[in-house]
Formats: sequence, structure tokens, C-alpha cells
Amino acid sequence: MKKNTSIFKIIVANCSFLFILFIFGFAKAQPEVYTKAVEMAQKGNPQDGLNLLKTELNADSKNTELLYYTGLYLEQLKNIPKAVELYKEAVKIDKTNFEANYRLGFLYEKVDSISQAFSYYEMALSHVPASKEQEKNTILGRIIILSDEAEKFDEETIKYADEYFESEDIDNIPPPVALSLANILYQNSEYEDAQELTKSILEKTNSNAYPIQKAAFIYTSCAFRLQDFDGMTTYYARIKDEKLKTELENTAPQYYYNLGYAYFFMYDFDRSMRYLRTALTIKPDYSSAQIFLNKVEDQNTDKSDAIYHIKKKIELSKELSHDAAYYYDLTRLFVYEKRYNEAIKVADSSLRLEPNRHEVYFLESIANYKTNRDKEGIVIIQTALKNFPKLDNETRSKYYFLLGLLYKRTQNYGEARKAFEQSKRGIFEDASHWEIKSITSK
Repeated sequence: MKKNTSIFKIIVANCSFLFILFIFGFAKAQPEVYTKAVEMAQKGNPQDGLNLLKTELNADSKNTELLYYTGLYLEQLKNIPKAVELYKEAVKIDKTNFEANYRLGFLYEKVDSISQAFSYYEMALSHVPASKEQEKNTILGRIIILSDEAEKFDEETIKYADEYFESEDIDNIPPPVALSLANILYQNSEYEDAQELTKSILEKTNSNAYPIQKAAFIYTSCAFRLQDFDGMTTYYARIKDEKLKTELENTAPQYYYNLGYAYFFMYDFDRSMRYLRTALTIKPDYSSAQIFLNKVEDQNTDKSDAIYHIKKKIELSKELSHDAAYYYDLTRLFVYEKRYNEAIKVADSSLRLEPNRHEVYFLESIANYKTNRDKEGIVIIQTALKNFPKLDNETRSKYYFLLGLLYKRTQNYGEARKAFEQSKRGIFEDASHWEIKSITSK
């Protein structure tokens, strides 16, 4: 729809109609002059009613109540530009005028002027009278729908979404608001809440209309991310739109591939294999996942021969020169073989020889993590991040992800969250979201 940011170029409708009282939830107690004007309109004399209001307004031009009700009357006569003018005058005199701000938000929304609608709705939300506290959710609902339409999923929007979701019974949320709210929560990785909302929509109807398919898409997408294997198929058949199906079929296996990749670099091979196999279950021809799964499975092969040969190379190098690369390779092999105490000793030797090998810091931290020496692991990772400020993005994400795991196990959830936020980029983004979610309630 074309946005009209000039101001409501709407043709004034023919006034030869039966005037019907404009009803909406935020109307104040009507002043007597407005009531008389409405009565005149209902008797077929809308212009006389308008003249009455204008006479009163001319006598008291700064009366915000008269400005508002004259604007309301003009809105009913379809004279939207003039109504907007009076609402704005009321707000100019008193920016806390709840009703005028709301009507301006509503009218700007009607002509798809989203930024202005947002502004007035937010102003109305900031000045809800105590007597109308129950109307907050009505305004929040409009803000949520507009946010979804504008793909505005920032912190401010999630704040409004959480406020609405926490204060409204899920069964009472209108379906359009519920769907927009679910999408906002989904985009912000609030997967449990988004799944609950879409479930409430899907349980109430057998329709296959596009909005219902979108609800099924969000529900199923959340199920993938929550590793809810039953939920992955519950409503999948209701998604008929090819674009939605294609997006789901592509993003779901990619999500599990990303998790498999992330935990591979944490040397959690069992978990990595489980995620990669899930990706292949969803999409059997996912060649990248199969190739990577083969690589993960290869880590379970016996490394004793390789360790023996590296040790021999180290012994020989002592007679010539100390080669830190051998120590690095031996550290890595010891970690693969779960010989973590030996890995820590060799890593120390490697760093004494060549302190600029950032990979060794990571391996030593992994070995500490695997042996529950979390405090030592934290110190090592922090040292690496301090000493190597120009690490590439993926390496930096990997270090912060491990740091988050270390803090998580020490139950320092605040620092864990900060670390996972730092790792939330590239291939580690999905795993970081998952870990953040796992500590949200703690």
C-alpha cells in the first residue's frame, strides 16, 4: 500500500446520511454540546451540529475537550484532514491528551503512515489515565501489529511485546495481534512463547488461510529450534504456501548444521553428531551436513599412533631446536583423546616456547573445561582475548562461546549471558541463542 505522508487526502463524504454515533472504547464523558450536536446529526442536520460545536470552540479555542470532540465529530463526517488538525491542536496544548493521541495514531495507521502512527500510539500509551488502565493492551496491540508489519523487532518492540504477553490471557488475545506478537517473539528467539501463541491460534481453527499457515510456520520453526521433535510434525501439513515451505525446509536443517558445527569446536562430538544427524533427518540430501558428520565421526578414531610420532618428533627437536608447533599438535591430539591433564601440561610447554599461538590458549581452556577447572579456563580465555585483540570474527566467537559455557557452569549467569552475546555471530549465532535461552530463567 502506498504510504501517504502528506496528510489524509481523503474526499469528504456526502453528508445526506443517517448520522450514527461514533463509538469507540476511549471516549470521555461527552460534554453537553457534543451530545446536542450528535442529536442534530441523527435527525438529519449534521451541519447544524457542526456549527454548534464551532460556535462553542470559537468562544473557547484553547479548550482541549472541545477540540477533541469537534475533531471526533468531523471524523464521523469523514472530514479527516480537519479532524486531524483539531486533534493535533489539542495535543499541542496538552501533549498528555490520551484520546487525541490515540485517534491520531489510528488515523495515521489507516493511511499507512507507520512512523507517525507509532509516535502517537506511544504518546497515548505514556498517558493512559488511571481510569482507563485496562485500555493499555488495546494500544499495545496496535503497536505490536505495526511493528510486525514494519519488521521492527528491536529491543523497544520486544519490551512492548513482553508487556502485552504478560498482562493478557493468551485465550483473549485477538488472532491478528497473537500472530504479530508470535512473529516478534520468534524473531527475538523467544521460541517457547512464540510456539505457545501460535498453538493457541492453530487450535481454534481448521482454516488454511495464509495467516494460519504463517502461524503453523512459526510454530514448526520454533519446534526445530527448541528441539521439540514431536512439534516438528504437529502442524507441518498445514503449511501449503511454497515460499513458507521452502524457507522452513532450508532454515531448519541449516539450524541443526550450525549447532553441530559450533559444538564440534567445543570438542563435544556426541552432541555435534546428534545435531548433524537431525539436519540429515530433515533433509536427507544435505551434502554439507553429511560431509561434516563424516569429519566428526572421524574424530573417534584412535590417535595413539599420531601421538607416538609427535612425541618422537619432540624428542628429536630437543637436540636441534624447540619446535612449539609439535607441542601444539600434541595438545590437540590429547584433547581429541580426552587425555585432558596431559593436554594442559603440554599446552603450558607450548606457550612457554611460543606465547603467541592463540590456538593453544583455546585448547588449554577446553581441557580445563572438560576437567571442571572452570576458573582456570576462564582466566586462560580472558588472557587470550586480551592478548589477541585482532582475532578473526569466527575465532573470537568461538572463544566467547567457550567462555560462556565456563561461566554458565559456575552459575555466573550474568557473565555467561554477556559472553554468549559476544559470540552471537556467524556460525555460532544459533548455538549462542540456544545457550542464552537455557539460562534466561536462572
